[in-house]
Formats: sequence, structure tokens, C-alpha cells
Amino acid sequence: MGRKSDFSVRKCPQRLRYTAESRRIVIFPRLIIRSSDIHAAGCFALEPIVKGTRLLEYEGERITKDEGDLRYEGRPFTYLFGVGRGDIVIDGHGMAMFVNHSCQPNCETDEIDGRVYIAAIRNIKAGEELTYDYWLYDGDDDAPCHCGSKKCRGSMYSPGELKKKKARAARKKRQLERQMKTAAKRSVRSKANGSGLTKR
Repeated sequence: MGRKSDFSVRKCPQRLRYTAESRRIVIFPRLIIRSSDIHAAGCFALEPIVKGTRLLEYEGERITKDEGDLRYEGRPFTYLFGVGRGDIVIDGHGMAMFVNHSCQPNCETDEIDGRVYIAAIRNIKAGEELTYDYWLYDGDDDAPCHCGSKKCRGSMYSPGELKKKKARAARKKRQLERQMKTAAKRSVRSKANGSGLTKR
């Protein structure tokens, strides 16, 4: 009978495994993709997760924001994640793309050296859906939120972007009202001028 190797798989506090080559491999918590009450499919914990645990990396093709806009034009959903200043986006593939938005999330994203990770910001129970606040900063659609949290702001846009959108809508409304008043004045003048010409 063979003897067990010194490099056998063991649980350790850092949740690392060591292979025969003695390389470090990070073990992420067990997760599953299944139906979500928030939106279509979501990512759920299969075991308790401790606050601060790195859960996933947001992976996918890196493309320009403009290319992403063209690629998803007319589609109701995208899985684009802005990196850095937002000129480059990750077209999400893998488990991280299924982590849904919540206004009261249990995770957050961290960008480290151009890579995007999702980490727990509180202890997460087994069976709980993983969520982070998308803080959308760009787009013309409404992006309504269906997270159902007590602090839901009704949108996946960041509070700052919501203020900008509200200000743009108010400006547009005022501009439309001015145009309507101007058109009404012209109509009154042309009627007055036209009726004066027809009198004999």
C-alpha cells in the first residue's frame, strides 16, 4: 500500500490547496446559478461565506465601450462591466455575470490591476443570493430595479447618475414648454394677420 503524500489536499484557514508541484491554488466558495426572484437567473451560495471573502472574478472579452454599445444595441440586457475610467468594458462570461443588482447588496466589486473581483461585504448564509450594487453610470434606458430591498431606489443607476438624469429631463421639459409657447404665439399672430387680410 502506498503512503499518503505530504502534498495531499488539506483544509487550511486561507482556503488554499497545494498540488504536488507545491503551487498555490485559491479555492473559491461553492456557488450555483439558479432561478432568481430579482431577475431571471442569479448566483447563490451553497455554503456560508465569511465577510471579506473574494468570491468571483468578472471575466470575459475586453472591448471598447463603443463596441459594447454596438454589440448590444436594441437588446434588453447586457453583461458589460466598465473597467478603469469606463472606456474599456468586460463583456461578461462565467458565473460573475449572473450576480444580480441590489440596492442593499451583500457583495461589492473591487478592481485590482485591471481585474474585477466580487467580494462579500458581510457574512452570507448558505442559499442566499449574491448581489452587488451596479451603480450604472451610462445609458438612455430606465434600468428599473427589482431587488425588493427596504432601501431600493427603484433604479440600477447610481444616485449621482439619477440626479443627472432628473436634471436632463427637467431641462428637456422646460425646453419643450418654451417651444410650445413660442409655437402658440406664432399661431395666434398668424391667425391675427390672416384674419386681417381676409377682411374687406
